[in-house]
Amino acid sequence: MIASIITINIAFDTADGLVTDDYYKEGLGIHKNADSSATAQRLGIAGALDYDADTGAVTIRFDKPLPADSGPLTLSLSHPTLPDQDQTTRLTPLDASAQTGRIEPLGPANWKVMIHPDEKSWRIDGRLAIPGGGARID
Repeated sequence: MIASIITINIAFDTADGLVTDDYYKEGLGIHKNADSSATAQRLGIAGALDYDADTGAVTIRFDKPLPADSGPLTLSLSHPTLPDQDQTTRLTPLDASAQTGRIEPLGPANWKVMIHPDEKSWRIDGRLAIPGGGARID
């Protein structure tokens, strides 16, 4: 009986970061993300991401130049279980096939990486294993 009361108190007092509050919106977002990924694949947008743990520099080198209308890009890194460690940064073009930015140091994890333009017309993603320093993003 006492254990049941303690368990109920823990359940109500502890936030569960892995459960989303709005399943319907989450489902719509998954559909939209699939469309954005398909657009990136159709346009041939893919590349290699390099992460320098010492400086926090991230650089994406695309396999071919981006479409001229891509505009500024955003890089998002999502921790698999700790959403308070997620990071987002704007990328700065180095040339037509590479962009760079800076992030805070990443802890050990298999980070989800997503890159997209502001209007989210396309999206590429991948996984960045830390420790490590590079990932294929497509």
